[in-house]
Amino acid sequence: MLSHRKYLLIIDDAPIDEQLVQYFDKFDFDIIQYSSLSQLENESEPPAALLVNCSLIQEDPSLIDNLYRRYLVPLLVISDEPNENACVKMLEAGADDFLLKPLHPRELHARISAISRRVSRSAKDNEQEKEVLLFANWRLYPASRQVLDSNTREELQLSAGEYDLLLAFVRQPQRVLGREFLLQLTKNADLSPFDRRIDVQISRLRQKIETDAKKPALIKTIRNGGYLFTSRVMTLKEANESKA
Repeated sequence: MLSHRKYLLIIDDAPIDEQLVQYFDKFDFDIIQYSSLSQLENESEPPAALLVNCSLIQEDPSLIDNLYRRYLVPLLVISDEPNENACVKMLEAGADDFLLKPLHPRELHARISAISRRVSRSAKDNEQEKEVLLFANWRLYPASRQVLDSNTREELQLSAGEYDLLLAFVRQPQRVLGREFLLQLTKNADLSPFDRRIDVQISRLRQKIETDAKKPALIKTIRNGGYLFTSRVMTLKEANESKA
């Protein structure tokens, strides 16, 4: 199997429709078929999606959970005949979809793509929920838009504009950010880059995060350039917070 090609793994004892093979070949998908679950031991690389005939798991729906633990990919149950009870049973056990044979190539492709997008979005959201940005004596949580004191865990009260500015600095440390960029960020793109309102917002932000706002160490003014966030930023996941 070529490394650049993905593959669908079908567990079914009936022959695969050649139209299915030809259709997915156009999208650089191979189709691998096994007649029993025991043959899965032969597969080391995860497939793009897993299709299992209902008859192979109907007596023990917990096998769906076992398959998910092995392959974190879309899992679709296929059936040779209409069976509402089996459909409900499989979906309740965790299957992503239940399809009646014969499988229609375009529909199958669309369903796999839709499930993959949903899984991808969910994974991305979960990653963001776990993300913690550490700098100086502060902890910033992008998912909840919270900033906490690392020592006291008290929440820093910021306006929406102040938070957006701080997040921009924390995401791009040791980099000069111009006034025009910051104005766009705070939804004031119609203002002139020489407008002093952005300076006022940064002054307020300094008063809240700097040890000495009159001698700022975190947010430096760069003459004719903009502002520079000087702190080192560490990105952690919530599960690793205890190591911070």
